[in-house]
Amino acid sequence: MAESESTCTRLRGRTAIVTGAGRAEGIGEAIALRLAREGANVAVVDLCRQRADVPREKFGAWEELQAVAQKVAALGVRALPLKCDVTDEDDVAAMIEKVASEFGRLDILCNNAAGGTGAGPVDTTPVIDVARADWQYTVDLSLTSVFLCSKHAARRMIGFGHGGRIVNTVSVSAHFGQPGISAYSAAKLGVTALTKTLAVELAPHGIGVNAFSPGMTATQYVQQRFEAVAQSRPGKTAAELMGETARNIPLGRAARPDEMAAVAAFLASPDSSYMTGQTLIVDGGLTIR
Repeated sequence: MAESESTCTRLRGRTAIVTGAGRAEGIGEAIALRLAREGANVAVVDLCRQRADVPREKFGAWEELQAVAQKVAALGVRALPLKCDVTDEDDVAAMIEKVASEFGRLDILCNNAAGGTGAGPVDTTPVIDVARADWQYTVDLSLTSVFLCSKHAARRMIGFGHGGRIVNTVSVSAHFGQPGISAYSAAKLGVTALTKTLAVELAPHGIGVNAFSPGMTATQYVQQRFEAVAQSRPGKTAAELMGETARNIPLGRAARPDEMAAVAAFLASPDSSYMTGQTLIVDGGLTIR
């Protein structure tokens, strides 16, 4: 069933936070819309500014985040767009408190924000050439952000006493060796380990913690990555490189963002009630070869 056809209301009355939700046609936007279709009120979160220290990274603008919130609200639920630097603990704590205050509860956290520079995912650089600053930035955005958001969201979930769900977006890059993206792949593998630890610690409070690992997905961010790679491959366009990658996937194509959102919604729902600490690989079969 396509995302637009979903009429399930298994999340009615719940409140969700989706980080990294400020870009049109991204996985974060798709998750927010899917949760809204299933009845959840959704806070959509993004940085909403560019960072001079990482000019190659592209973040959703405030206007884009507002547009996502409008799409969420059009589905008949409450939407709240929030600016937040998910690598800054004070910013994260304030964001979580804002959501808890506005909605009076917090049931679902989708840690979707991630990225990096120098050593993935946009840029590819051998370990021996990776700058420490690029490594740290990538690890902070892709791993430390999950720690910070989970820490403060879990405190609130425990306080409300309703249980909850934490859903972490990983990447197939965490599951096999790929040259040039050391910081990103290490950070994403770290998210799988953090998912397991959180699952054990939060189980007594009725909070399930799971993750999913997207394969190649047709988003602006992935397009940006292939454009960067094409610059170092004379005679190759981004479209040609994406086509070559797709041919190595058993299902023969990139995923749609709504296909990733369907998995996230399952993990956020009561249907995953006897799952915790798991990472589902959603890659069209790429990693089984």
